[in-house]
Order: sequence, then structure tokens, then C-alpha cells
Amino acid sequence: MHGDFSRLTFAREKHYSAVLSQQGRVLLDADANEQAAILLHYLRTLATDLIGPAAGPRDQAGFGITVAAPPNQLPDLTIGAGRYYVAGLLCENEALDEQGQPGDVRYYRQPDAFFDRENADDRLPDPPFLVYLKVWERHITALEDPAIREVALGENGPDTATRTKIVWQVLAADHVPGAARLAAGVTKAEVLQQWAAWEQARQAADRGLLKARGRQPDALDVSPCITDPSASFRGAENQLYRVEIHTGGAAGAATFKWSRDNGTVTFPIDTFAGDEVTLLSLGRDSRLTLEAGDWVEIVDDATVLRGAPAPLQRVNDVDPLDRRVTLAGPVATIAGHNSALHPFLRRWDQQQGAVRRGDLALGPDNALTIVETTTGADGWLDLEDGVQLQFQPGGNYRSGDYWLIPARTSTGDVEWPGSAAQPFARPPAGIAYAYAPLALVTGLGPNETDDLRNQFDHLPYL
Repeated sequence: MHGDFSRLTFAREKHYSAVLSQQGRVLLDADANEQAAILLHYLRTLATDLIGPAAGPRDQAGFGITVAAPPNQLPDLTIGAGRYYVAGLLCENEALDEQGQPGDVRYYRQPDAFFDRENADDRLPDPPFLVYLKVWERHITALEDPAIREVALGENGPDTATRTKIVWQVLAADHVPGAARLAAGVTKAEVLQQWAAWEQARQAADRGLLKARGRQPDALDVSPCITDPSASFRGAENQLYRVEIHTGGAAGAATFKWSRDNGTVTFPIDTFAGDEVTLLSLGRDSRLTLEAGDWVEIVDDATVLRGAPAPLQRVNDVDPLDRRVTLAGPVATIAGHNSALHPFLRRWDQQQGAVRRGDLALGPDNALTIVETTTGADGWLDLEDGVQLQFQPGGNYRSGDYWLIPARTSTGDVEWPGSAAQPFARPPAGIAYAYAPLALVTGLGPNETDDLRNQFDHLPYL
């Protein structure tokens, strides 16, 4: 989550059951957020234990799939209204059309998916094919939903709290992930067996490991500064560093980006033409603004929900009077041009040569190429102000996965499990995606769909 948080402290392995406020003490954002995380973890674990990985109530089970084959049109799917739980996450389909009126939800008109029936990659495959549900939590700020902001606080007032939202997408594929294409005559039992094998492999997959530490001071490192010369973190302010995977894959192909403010420095787009972007705001102060040489990511609802981040762009010039930013074009992306999709620029803080380990190259997406360490003692990448990180060998990185590294001036160090000499390797936080099979479509006729959903009965009254 790219929120302006001090830190995120929930750790399931600590088995905390509540956060208790004490009289006269300052309540931090981390305390309230940890309480919410504890409760959600409990409820979702309980739901999964009681009803299994995925199921819906028998009388109101949603996401039933039927084929719609209008004459002279591409086939479509109708997604039934109701509720369905996936990994404890409540998915609700109110069956509202694009105007918010009751009506069928169609495959190509899902509320949180951007499918184009004219795009061959988005079309339904030929039968037989699998229909399944993808679910996750999306972080929403006042940029994505202006209704979050309290207008009484002023036009450019604080955005206060943010939100998380359950996002569901109904997807279709001619194969179970990790398996061969579905053959004609495939049975429901065979598909569910392949699905179970894929889920087991997905849960066991290595998504990459990272170590972080404050740089160990050299004996001759006595340059005067605000903090103790022997401190490993030299920043003048507390920071929450974010290291995020931009393009997924193995080391050498995967790339990453980083921010000292958890990726929260954003600028809403007013207009976008060619390589010039006019912004609604250039930030609150000189630290949270844009300068020539900065790297920015063009973000909107479509890029987030399709999981397709746009290449980073370098800022070539900034006109503060007109709030106009010129990018080092050409900008070969459609992201950011549609105001209905809440477009904005997100600043990332890597500068030319700011992360050093030999020549750390930029990838085709203009993010930094991941280079893994070869031994436990070498390969530390210098981020800034003494913050170092190290990617561990054998990682298979996923776009959007991230690690958070709190850095504190009071200790002159970063908060990371283990010791500075032996920091632990940690998996990414990342977005937790959950999946569930919905239907096997064997043909485009009215009786050629096998329901793959699980359903449960309500507990009887005593």
C-alpha cells in the first residue's frame, strides 16, 4: 500500500489479539492500522477454516456463470449476483450495470476490469475453457476516489485516511495455470484436480527474498553531520523506504524501483498531450515536488487493475507557474490520458547512479535491473544515506511485490529483523491474490457449462 504511514507493524507470527491504548499517550497511525489488521486476519482465517478456500451461501451464492451468445456478436458471459468468499475475502456482486442500475453483469463490463472485446487478448477463448475468480485488496486514496476527501477542509486540504477495497475479476482461460490447454471432453473432476495442483505449486513458489541493513561505518568515516558519525543511517528525517518490483521475472530481467516515502509522492494529472503533462498540483512543498531528472510512473485505474505498470518516464523540465511537466519522450503508453480513470504521476526516488553495485543498468521499462548477490557477504546495494539492500539468489519476482524499510534518526539505523551483521532474508509483502474456479464452459449452448463453485448451508437456529 502506497500510504503515508509511519510503518506497518502487523506480524501474524507474534499472535497479538488486540492493540490497547494507554491514557495520556500519543496514538500513532501504526497502532490503529495494526488493530484493523489483527481483526481482519482473525475474521478471514475464521471464514476460511469454516467454509474452506472458496464457497458461497447456498441461497445467495454469487458468480454463477452462464453463456450469452447474441446473434452476430462475440460470445459473452453473464455473472450472477450474490456473495462468494475466496480465502476469507467477501466478494459481492450487486448485479448493477454501468449506470448503477439493476441489471446483468457481463464479462466485458465488469466494474473492476478493463476488457476490450476488440482486443484479441481480452476475448473469451474457444471452448472448452475455464472461468475463474481473481480477488485482492486494492489501496484507495483520495486521488482514486475524491469522495474520501472532506471538502470542508479546503480545496487542497489534507486527504486524511485512505481505504482498502476488495477487487474481484472474472477471468477466462483455455487452460488451468501451469497446465496444458484443456482438451475436448475434459471433465469437471480433471479440471479441479489440475486446479488443486496449481494452487499447491503457487503457494510454494519463491517470490524472491531481500535483506536490508544500515551501512556498516568505516573506521575513517568521521564526516560531521547532524547524526552521530558512526550511525549507519545518515538521513535527517525518519523515512519509510519502499523497494517495489516493477517488471516481474527472474534476476536480470526483473526490475525494481524505490521511494523514500513509500511511494506516496503523487501528482494528479489535468491534461496529457504528447510528452507534456499538466498537473493539478505540484505538491505541498519543495521536498514533495518534481524536479528535472526525477523518474515518474504514469498510473491510472486501468494500469492498476490490469496489473500492467507503464514504463517509468524521466522528467525533462518543470514549469511551476503552469504546473506543466515535460517528459523525456516519446511516451509510448495510453495510460494517463483518460480523466475518468483518475490518472496521476507517482514519483520514484532513484537518480542516475543513486544505487551502486558496479554498473546497475536500467531495464527497458527504465526501472533498475535486479542483480542478486553471489555470497552472503557481498552484493550490498547502496540506496541512500547508508541504507543498503541485497537480493538473494534464485528469486522469481512478481510485479507489485514490495518490501518496506523503516529508517529512524533516533537509532541511526533501519528496522529489519536480525542484526546489522546478519539481517534476515524476508519475502515481499506484496499484494495477496486469491483465486477460485467458477465454471467449466464446454460449449456455447445453454446446457454446456459445469458449475465449479462450492456452496454451504446456513447453520440452523437452535
